[in-house]
Amino acid sequence: MHHGIARYLKKLTHAPLNNPSRILELGSGTGAWSVETATTYPEAEVVAADMSPLPETLTLPSNVKYKQMNFLDPFPFHPGTFDVVHMRFVMIHLPKPDSYIRRLASLLRPGGWLLLEDVNHTLLDAHKPIGPGVQALYRGYRQHMRKQDVDPGVGARLKKMLETSREFSEVNEIVVPCYMNPKSTKDPALQELGDILKFSIDGVYVGIMDKVGPAGGITPEILRGWRREVNDPERDLRIDMHLTWSRKL
Repeated sequence: MHHGIARYLKKLTHAPLNNPSRILELGSGTGAWSVETATTYPEAEVVAADMSPLPETLTLPSNVKYKQMNFLDPFPFHPGTFDVVHMRFVMIHLPKPDSYIRRLASLLRPGGWLLLEDVNHTLLDAHKPIGPGVQALYRGYRQHMRKQDVDPGVGARLKKMLETSREFSEVNEIVVPCYMNPKSTKDPALQELGDILKFSIDGVYVGIMDKVGPAGGITPEILRGWRREVNDPERDLRIDMHLTWSRKL
């Protein structure tokens, strides 16, 4: 996913990072963002943090440190010690994301940048009503997410939450349409990003189905109906990705 986003942006972020000395990524996943950031800023210390270990095959640059942690626990970092804090596709899994923004802001030095990126997990169609296959899957998915006390549409609320927090002197956002049908855009970078996201969220649904069974609201039949519709060449389905960069007061 990181390489698809980086290809579309043609950079790590729109934020003017200048020469940061200490950078934190919460939710490092495969480590791709942390590794590229460490290479881009070789004089900076990059801390990659996640609830799960990094891939064993990953070779970290010498300026990257890894920290395994639970994001719901108190942060094991001193307040106001980072120039950049980055979090991608994590807010969608956290309860009470509004209050979490203040926790993230506390880690930043004045003038530091918070980079928050997430999706509005709602399929939109520019030309047709959403079909019954997608509707059935979303009923099950949203039911599952409500049980976890998390918001699948948090991406669309990021900008307002950041502004409401009053922790930042500026809040910026771009919305990236990720098309499920490559014919919906002529931009090859957007085509690639849409394909990657479609594959990724399909895996999320399979994971829910395998983990909790029919109680999760997603069955093999429902999943097949969703796949038929998102792969329908006559549809213009997309999921919006919200990328924000905000400067700490």
